[in-house]
Amino acid sequence: MANEIPVYLFVGFLESGKTKFIQETFEDPNFDSGDKTLLLVCEEGEEEYNQKKFAFPGVTLYNLEDKAELNPQNLAKLAKEADAGRVVIEYNGMWSMETLYREGLPANWILYQIMCLVDAGTFEMYVKNMGQLMMEKITNADMLIFNRCNEELRKQLRSRNLRMVNRRADIYLEDLNGNSEDYNNGEVC
Repeated sequence: MANEIPVYLFVGFLESGKTKFIQETFEDPNFDSGDKTLLLVCEEGEEEYNQKKFAFPGVTLYNLEDKAELNPQNLAKLAKEADAGRVVIEYNGMWSMETLYREGLPANWILYQIMCLVDAGTFEMYVKNMGQLMMEKITNADMLIFNRCNEELRKQLRSRNLRMVNRRADIYLEDLNGNSEDYNNGEVC
């Protein structure tokens, strides 16, 4: 079997902050593992990547235009072309994660971490109108980040008891200035 490749999966709906979060992560030299990175982008949002600001070389960005491209053979080919030692996927919020789990990843790709980003201001609307799609992302996440929280949204999220939906995830509430608060203990991070 080929070497295992760690996969960092970023999920959330359009304009939830996935691209910005990944951009800031790639600007941090502490994320440099020394491996070449394949960055797969599954939806086109408002933000675009600025690869000149990445703190490390060796990032190959590839846009997946269609769900059909998300298959083990194609992904393995892309990883080989990029000589990737790790993969970061910005996943399309309208695509079911079940598809990715069942059909999408090559056997040697190991989901290392799933991060779900949610715009706190649109959370209730998405839960009401697309509950199943929203909840599958939240329940599968290792880290949940509710961004753009004002005080009222923060209180609403706390009253929902997010721990009932996902007991293992690290949950953060991020304010409009980008300051994060740990959901569990209210400490600013």
